[in-house]
Amino acid sequence: MINKERLLRDNRLCKAIIGLSVEELKNLAAEFSACYLIYRKKNRKDHERQMGAGQKGFIPTPLDKLLFILLYLKCYPTYDLQGLLFGLDRTRVCRWVKILLPVLEGFVE
Repeated sequence: MINKERLLRDNRLCKAIIGLSVEELKNLAAEFSACYLIYRKKNRKDHERQMGAGQKGFIPTPLDKLLFILLYLKCYPTYDLQGLLFGLDRTRVCRWVKILLPVLEGFVE
C-alpha cells in the first residue's frame, strides 16, 4: 500500500511519483473532490438508498482517489500492480479507472 503520509511530507518524492508538488496536489485535491461529487450526482442511477449509503468505497478519500488516478496516468502500471499499491483487486482497479478518468478529464477541460 502506498504510504500517503510519507508522500505528502516529501516534495521530491511526490513529484517523482505523480508529477506534482505537495502544494499543487493539495490545491488540486479540493477542486477534484467537488468535481467528483458533481460527477457522482450526475451519473447516479435511480436507487432507493440515499447517496453515501451502502458499501463504502475501497479508495476512501478524494485525495486517495486523486493519487490513484494521477499515479495511474503518470506510470501506467498494470491493473495488478496498481491493485497491489492500493490494496485492491485488479477488477476493482479497472472499475476505479473507468470512474475517475472522466472526472479528471472533465475537471481539466
